[in-house]
Amino acid sequence: MESPLTRMGRRVAEVIQQEMSNWMDDLLKESFNPDVMLRFIRGLGIDLSQLPGMVGQQPGFDPYVILHLDRSASDEEVKQVYRKMMSKIHPDKAGPELTTVAALVNAAYELIKKERKWK
Repeated sequence: MESPLTRMGRRVAEVIQQEMSNWMDDLLKESFNPDVMLRFIRGLGIDLSQLPGMVGQQPGFDPYVILHLDRSASDEEVKQVYRKMMSKIHPDKAGPELTTVAALVNAAYELIKKERKWK
């Protein structure tokens, strides 16, 4: 039997994943706004200076949610979404304040590559 604390933790993780999914939808829209993204990340209580070293290591980290893809997405779809996202958030284009977000998207892509055994 699951403890109330475990259930609560699981629910928090589900809400964060859903919010991340909604956030990624907004990210892919033409009205991309880095300030809004940074406020969202900070609103989750994430310390941006610590995130690059932690990305992809959290239990429940779902790279498909981060890239807003179904697990059944083709290899080409994964690559297209990744390229499109990185073209908008790459620190060289969007500024150094998005380094952490780019690291999150990159970690998701790398996990999918590893899972699918790409070279």
